[in-house]
Amino acid sequence: MIASDSVTSAEPLRRVARSTGMLPTPEPDAELLALRAEVAHLRRVNAELLGTVADLRVTVERQQAHIDKLVRTAFGRKSERVVTGSTLFDDVPDLDPSPPAADAPAAPDPPPEPTTPKRRGHGRRPRPADLPRERVEIDLTEAEKACPCCHKTRIRIGVDVSERLDYRPASLFVRQIVRPTYACRSCERAGDDPQMIQRPLPPEPIPRSTATAGLLAHVIVSKYCDHLPLYRQESILGRLGWDVTRSTLCDQILACAGVLEPLYRLMCDRIRLSAALHTDDTPVPLLAPRRTAHAWVYVGDAANPYTVFDLSVGRSRDAPTAFLKGYTGFVQADGYAGYNPVYDGGARHVGCWAHARRYFFDARLSDPARAHDALARIRALYAVEREAKEMKLTGTDLATYRRQHVGQVLAAYADWLAEQRPRVLPKSTIGEAVTYATNQWHTLGVYLTDGRLTIDNAPAEQAIRPLCVGRRNWLHMGGDGGLKPTAVLLSIAASVKRHGLDPWAYLKHVLTELPARPACADLADLLPDRWARCPAS
Repeated sequence: MIASDSVTSAEPLRRVARSTGMLPTPEPDAELLALRAEVAHLRRVNAELLGTVADLRVTVERQQAHIDKLVRTAFGRKSERVVTGSTLFDDVPDLDPSPPAADAPAAPDPPPEPTTPKRRGHGRRPRPADLPRERVEIDLTEAEKACPCCHKTRIRIGVDVSERLDYRPASLFVRQIVRPTYACRSCERAGDDPQMIQRPLPPEPIPRSTATAGLLAHVIVSKYCDHLPLYRQESILGRLGWDVTRSTLCDQILACAGVLEPLYRLMCDRIRLSAALHTDDTPVPLLAPRRTAHAWVYVGDAANPYTVFDLSVGRSRDAPTAFLKGYTGFVQADGYAGYNPVYDGGARHVGCWAHARRYFFDARLSDPARAHDALARIRALYAVEREAKEMKLTGTDLATYRRQHVGQVLAAYADWLAEQRPRVLPKSTIGEAVTYATNQWHTLGVYLTDGRLTIDNAPAEQAIRPLCVGRRNWLHMGGDGGLKPTAVLLSIAASVKRHGLDPWAYLKHVLTELPARPACADLADLLPDRWARCPAS
């Protein structure tokens, strides 16, 4: 760049010197060669500048995509919905315009257009019928009942009933357990042992504790279902009349987790019997010492409908390898390499189309043409799933329907990925999306082989979302000692939510029953799905 500037600035001086006779006029051929050399040099400089501009443009686009992603994470919507309407495939001709052969089998009919679900109407909703009613009657006085015409008392001919929702604040009460003591007066008069007898105290979740199962269940539900940190519960319970510290509440939660651990182990064993399970993970800060733990969620199938968590320090492959040791079913997860020992042990990896779609969604601003092209293709896959769900297909019928309507879409998508991969920059946002989809292609089509599988890992992501909400409130965990208790309580809360049970009623029942049972007792009747079918629940 400096050499070109010196040549450009010196050339006018030489021309002035030649015009004044100070320098000899060069030969025409020599001047032409000099100009050609200068032009060639300027072209090389221009090429270098264009390369620098291209590199800077890629850097700016990558940084802008990163900034957009951070801004969307911090302030934007979490939804990944793309505006529907006309797609990039509306004006694309058929891939094979030639007519089919006479003996060729007919192509399967495309899935019908998805129908828009009917929206819920506006207006007031009916009051729940199972809520208790308190009747307040507003009647006329005897003087108001008198007829203004004949002054006789008017008779009651009807009534209007209007309902309003009201609220009664929660309250604490003291449960007194009275145990009479009996003795034999005859033996006492005779100087013998009076043979006193008294019923023992019923088993308690925490022996000699001031809190019963109902109050302990309330503290657990408030933290792990309603995401209230213990310091907030400390002030709430203080207003209700219980002067308790958060350290006491923490000790009580840890003790309850120890009581519930046998039930947690039973749910883990049942999940490992699933034909297919979902798994995902999310980071959780540790305070002492300051590190990062990871919460791994495992969602069982319909035959084993439980959701359990396993917490570990760091994100090494040891945690999923230990939990899924010996498992040989389907594992639906993202492309994290930490699950590779599980697949090497006999499990089969099922890819997640939601993860593949998310990469293209993040690239929609930096490379809108190719990103929306890929999003439209993935939307066609989900349209098939939506139609199959409306038709209530399951098992082999669902697998057959998928293969009939998705096979051609996936084949065209694979060709498109192979065509685009050499054209995109590997470090760009669209390049990362194409690379991820290409590398995971052998797992993304596994869901077509079995009707028990799903198109994405949404069950695991939905199960882990409440933990992310709670993490924003209680911010961190104290240390390694809280990993196992937290996993136990998160698993109970998630499994109860999966079955739509009242978490307080379930926890109160389980915390009352478990201390009264021996260590080797069968706990199958306390599992959430079995408890939901019990008439007493």
